[in-house]
Amino acid sequence: MLNQHDELLLRDLKLQPLWLLWLYIVLGVVAAISGFVLAEGNLSKAACFGGGFLISLGAEKLVTRRIRNAALSLVNRNP
Repeated sequence: MLNQHDELLLRDLKLQPLWLLWLYIVLGVVAAISGFVLAEGNLSKAACFGGGFLISLGAEKLVTRRIRNAALSLVNRNP
């Protein structure tokens, strides 16, 4: 039996499409690379910082999605 919090977490899987999570990571890599290529002033630092943030956000969301998919498969398997 799931509590309401668990049900909401599993329902959140539908709100996080897989392509969006990969887009976070790709945009982060592009921003980080452009920050190194620019290598001048605050704009390059902001691009590197933003890129690192997007990479870590996308990776965290991918891991969270795998955990929630595993939980969903357990819930669907047990009546």
